[in-house]
Amino acid sequence: MPKRNFVTVPLLVALLLTAGQSGAAGNSYYRWIDERGDPVHSDRPPPTGTDYEVISAGSSLKRVVPGDEGAVPAEVKPRVGNDFKQVDTAARKEAAEKNSEFCARAKENLGTLDSAARVRVRDDDTGEFRFLTDEERNAEKAKAEKAVAEYC
Repeated sequence: MPKRNFVTVPLLVALLLTAGQSGAAGNSYYRWIDERGDPVHSDRPPPTGTDYEVISAGSSLKRVVPGDEGAVPAEVKPRVGNDFKQVDTAARKEAAEKNSEFCARAKENLGTLDSAARVRVRDDDTGEFRFLTDEERNAEKAKAEKAVAEYC
């Protein structure tokens, strides 16, 4: 009769449990602003005393955690004390769309295309400079107007 190794079964169970936890943790992460003002995204919580968010990578859910609460598990599963809120993606998208730098660049491009000046561009095929044709100028003007409407 073969000898049974009882250590193997608990070890196998422990490995399976650990693998399951790491797979679940991959669906969410921690996000905070460090002492230099840079955003940090990590699979581990920030230092004690730092306000942060637990973000669900598979949805638009987040949980805001005050720094004095300490580390919370990076899980999205509903339970008492684990309150995730739906992120307002429309407001976030609108804030990204209204970008002053892009707005200024779009207005500058539109001003150049509206002027009487000839616009010179580098040809993609030859690498040489050439002037825009009237059709190309009108197409670029339409793009610039669309960018002004989007970013300003």
